[in-house]
Amino acid sequence: MPKMCTTKGAIMDLELRVAALEKKVKELELLLDHALDRKATSESLHSAMPALLDEHSQPTPRPAFQQETFIPAAEPAPPRDWEHLIARVWLPRIFVIVFLLGVLWGFTAAVSAGFITEPVRCLLGVAAAGLMYWQGEAQLKRKRAALGQVLLGGASGVLILSLFAAHMLFELIPSWLAFVLYILSIAASVFTAIRHHSQALMMITLLAGYLVPFMVDSSHPNMWVFAGYEGLFSIAMMLLSLRYAFRGAYFTAFGVLHLPLIISTLLSHTASDRPLLLTVVILQHLLLFSTALLRSEDSRIGQRIALFLSFGLVAAWTYGLYGTTGSDKLLYEWMLALWSLVYIGTSYWLYRQKRAFSVQISIATFSIFLWLIFVLHADQAGSALLVEGGIALCLGVRFQSRLQQISGALTYFIGMLFVLFHPIHDIGSHETFAWFVLVATIGGLYAFFRSSASVRESHVPARISLLLLWMGFILLLVFVSQLTNALTKGLGDDYQHLILSGVWAIYAVLLIVAGLFVRKAKANLIGILFLFVTLLKIIFIDLPDVSTAIRAILFIGLGAIGVGISRLFYKRK
Repeated sequence: MPKMCTTKGAIMDLELRVAALEKKVKELELLLDHALDRKATSESLHSAMPALLDEHSQPTPRPAFQQETFIPAAEPAPPRDWEHLIARVWLPRIFVIVFLLGVLWGFTAAVSAGFITEPVRCLLGVAAAGLMYWQGEAQLKRKRAALGQVLLGGASGVLILSLFAAHMLFELIPSWLAFVLYILSIAASVFTAIRHHSQALMMITLLAGYLVPFMVDSSHPNMWVFAGYEGLFSIAMMLLSLRYAFRGAYFTAFGVLHLPLIISTLLSHTASDRPLLLTVVILQHLLLFSTALLRSEDSRIGQRIALFLSFGLVAAWTYGLYGTTGSDKLLYEWMLALWSLVYIGTSYWLYRQKRAFSVQISIATFSIFLWLIFVLHADQAGSALLVEGGIALCLGVRFQSRLQQISGALTYFIGMLFVLFHPIHDIGSHETFAWFVLVATIGGLYAFFRSSASVRESHVPARISLLLLWMGFILLLVFVSQLTNALTKGLGDDYQHLILSGVWAIYAVLLIVAGLFVRKAKANLIGILFLFVTLLKIIFIDLPDVSTAIRAILFIGLGAIGVGISRLFYKRK
């Protein structure tokens, strides 16, 4: 019995332990499930967080009418650094001149005292140029560009002046050696300007290079050497300026060439020198012509402007050398004709190549203009210039070339002046034909500008068409009046006034009727205005000089016309 109780108690104790163990296992399972749930929740939140952030970070789109374009405000310009401008840019430029003046005065004092002989002076100048060059290079390496360029430019100037003194003042070196040393100095200065990409130094070198022939003392100057050097130097410097995009140096090399040529022409001009001078000018122009064709899309340094100016200088030189003497005028005439054909052909070729040709066609227009003025007489040149100017103006509008439009307008205006200053005296004269061409070309220009395609392509304002319309009607009235006076010049004054006033009145009536027929209010207005102008003419011009009978006829006729025209408008309304 006691043994059974002990066994039973052990079993019960074991069951209690198992139950306690199962309870702990269940608690552990609950804790584990709870931990797993928290981990899954955390991972889901972590994975969903970027999407939530993206969703909340994206702005809510506005309706189309609420969207605005925000243009960032322009940053204010930085204040001007006066310290840099004055101390680093202008201070060395000014005080290097002060320094040179001091050296010059000290040099002069030493020479006056007899301490420095002539060869020593020249050697000191060369040494000073070398010192300035060394310091200029050193300043450029230290990023002091303004001071370095000033010193390099000063070195070039001091070296050339020293050579000039040795040759011209002291006669220490012969002419050929001085010329060679000048060339070497210019070449070194050009090399320095290119190496440091300094346009200022290049321009200083250009000015010094053009003066080289004038700094060589020669008892028998050779014009071929002079003109050949100037021409080759100009061409070389233009090519270098074009290669390194030196705009200022390019125009300097182009323009300054003509100054020494003009000086040499004024000092020693002979007939044998004319072909040489003209050849140099033409060679420079051919360089511009070829480079403009090769680099027609690149106008960074103004090649097209230089080409137009160069042709003007070629024409001026040709006229000055050959266009003033009777035996040589034919050469000038043929030169203009040849240039006209060359530039017309070039313009057509560029047009077929779909490249810009505005400058070439403008030069062709200018060349034809000069040829017409030179070949034709004044009474004949007017009509020719009107035709050329009208065609040139239409081409400028058609191809949207502002330069060609200006060239055509100027040509047409000059032709108009020729015509206006040559009134009609006889019916079968050149003046009559010129006036007819004037009225016809203005009508043609008006029709061209009124066409929708031309206006749309060129954006020509409507007021230009209106201006041409008024000019056409006024000039037509002047033309008709001159024809009337030419036909009635054999009659008396009374009949002349009567017929002219009648013609004016008929002209006004025709304008009004034409305006009513084509439904153009502007023509009606112009006709009515001319009718009032006719009345004013009768009152202030005709009345003092005509008889009472003629006055009656004028007033009766004009009054009847006015009432009839008014009645015509009333019926139409």
